[in-house]
Amino acid sequence: MLFQDPWPLIQDLFEWIAHSQSIMVVLSGMMCLVWIGYEVNRRGSILKRKTDDFEFDITKFLRGLSYLGIILGIICIWAGATGLILKIPPSDKYAENLITQGICTDIATCSAVDHFTCIWLIFMGVIMFLKPINDLPWAGIIGLFAGAAVAIIVSMIIPDWAVEWIAGYINPKWALIIIFLVVAAIVGLTVKFWIDALMMISKVLSWPPIAVILMVVCFIQGFALWIWGVSLIPNLLT
Repeated sequence: MLFQDPWPLIQDLFEWIAHSQSIMVVLSGMMCLVWIGYEVNRRGSILKRKTDDFEFDITKFLRGLSYLGIILGIICIWAGATGLILKIPPSDKYAENLITQGICTDIATCSAVDHFTCIWLIFMGVIMFLKPINDLPWAGIIGLFAGAAVAIIVSMIIPDWAVEWIAGYINPKWALIIIFLVVAAIVGLTVKFWIDALMMISKVLSWPPIAVILMVVCFIQGFALWIWGVSLIPNLLT
């Protein structure tokens, strides 16, 4: 069939993600590398400046890549949280080492979580949400989503008699538009008050040396799990 139920494929994808924590850590390190390139080109504080047009194009391209970190952040949080809850080993090599030590019998049934990897993935996932907060109008985006959600819910639950009553005073379509605008404005202004604190965290994370430290930890931890099946920090919680 041309069109098949996508749900089994989605389930398989998220199951693979949960069992590929080492790969997710390496991808997090690659995202840190994108952050470094973006900030260096934007600031011009480490590498020598090139022509303005070329540098602007590179900076804009890297900034676009950094926005993908929001999606990667969701994936990392999923992998870390699922690994903690279901006690999934971070890599096949990690499980093979446990089999050699007699802790597990086979990879499929091995339930030995690496707490540092899971916590690090959740930590990096949260950072990926915070990193682009200075570049994206989050208050407006959240306000628009909230306004749209409320307008859709109202249109679905409002009874027919209420629609007829409202129609006697104003076009129901205009009423929904007003609800959307009011909710979007209120939520947007409310979010703007507390989002300033997150913007301060984002500015700290924008400092290239911080991104370098995160990148080094990600690459060392990710490849150590992937290739040798060992973690930077011993699993002290088991």
